[in-house]
Amino acid sequence: MRRLAALVVVATVVAQAAGPARAQAPAQSSTAPWLARLSSYLEAVNEHKPGTLDMPARLTGFMGEGDLDEVRTDFLALVAICRRELGRSVRTAPIVYRGTVIPYPDLRKLLGLTDDEATKGNASRVLQRAAMLHADVAMLVIPLLPGQTGCSARATLLVQDGSGVGTGCIGIHWTHGRLLLDAVRPDPGRDQIARLWYLATITYLLEIGDFANADPQIERGRLLFPSDPAILFEHGYYHEGFASPLIQTAALESGADMRGAKTHLDEAEDLYRRALKGNPEFVEARVHRGFVLSLLGQHRDAAEELRLAASTAVGPQLRYYADLFLGHAEESLGNRVAARDHYRLACELYPQAQSPLLALALLARQLGDRTGTQNAMRKMLALPPGRDVKADPWWRYYRWQNQGSEALFAELHAPFLPGGRQ
Repeated sequence: MRRLAALVVVATVVAQAAGPARAQAPAQSSTAPWLARLSSYLEAVNEHKPGTLDMPARLTGFMGEGDLDEVRTDFLALVAICRRELGRSVRTAPIVYRGTVIPYPDLRKLLGLTDDEATKGNASRVLQRAAMLHADVAMLVIPLLPGQTGCSARATLLVQDGSGVGTGCIGIHWTHGRLLLDAVRPDPGRDQIARLWYLATITYLLEIGDFANADPQIERGRLLFPSDPAILFEHGYYHEGFASPLIQTAALESGADMRGAKTHLDEAEDLYRRALKGNPEFVEARVHRGFVLSLLGQHRDAAEELRLAASTAVGPQLRYYADLFLGHAEESLGNRVAARDHYRLACELYPQAQSPLLALALLARQLGDRTGTQNAMRKMLALPPGRDVKADPWWRYYRWQNQGSEALFAELHAPFLPGGRQ
């Protein structure tokens, strides 16, 4: 609170010394409640180390929705004033906001702008830092707090094994992060930090299966970055996940979403296709589009897409998906020998995976190969019990991305950590 005390003292002195021409500028005999709240909040913003569960994040997590709304209103108003003042070569009058006189140097200190940021007119930096704080609060703090702390009045459906098991939380901190980034200038839709923030947070929410909070993140992200291949991919991933059997069962039974799997798959296919149009080298989008096309019964198009993906996929897990799905597409087209080859390649990548072994057993049975069927089933039944789900990547298909949220957040945080280039 040292910064706040200094600000109030300076504001009082300026108001008292302003003379008759500035008599209307009110003197402050005590700290205004709004200023105390805003100062504490901005200290948390500027002292928080991105990606950590530190005290600034913990304290921000206890703020109620009403306090956050008021703080955000004052925060954005002072950022706008600061931007206006940055454009002036001469300042003839003190800044007055909500009855408080704030000299320009102290406004800069309050917002936490460095000399370099102020000189370059980069008031957006503090908005970006605040958005990262709110993301960390939502991810690291709110799950540890009791009750509905950090939640809006709206509830979400919690799903386990395809059945609703309770209600969840629509996080207010995700909302505040979005609203703060909307104020980035000259345009949040051309701001790389804003793009990374959306990409990292959406990826995280989809990784943990939080479709309720991912939905508004995606909606705002796609409006800001309508042609960005990575954002288009995340949007497609959302719809593909929503079409999965477990989500569909709960959504239809609860009435939460009555659109059906095909509607979501059609959306996913279109979004993946647009992502590939923007980035033809986006192999992961090609794998997902191929699988979605198979689910839609378009096996010829699926096989064509997956052949390209299988020939260029890097990394065992992505290659596993490409071969597993290509095997299914080839089998659906009657190309059983090609299907068997791709199932075997998937087995080689993950020897303890049961999915390709079961596919090989079924395929051998169709071919009348009793010995091949028995061998594949014996291998599958001999797999060690209690093995980790990582043994078969199929179980993580709807929760895994080639560039996960951890790598994206590391890229997002880097410029704001000590020694990072801003």
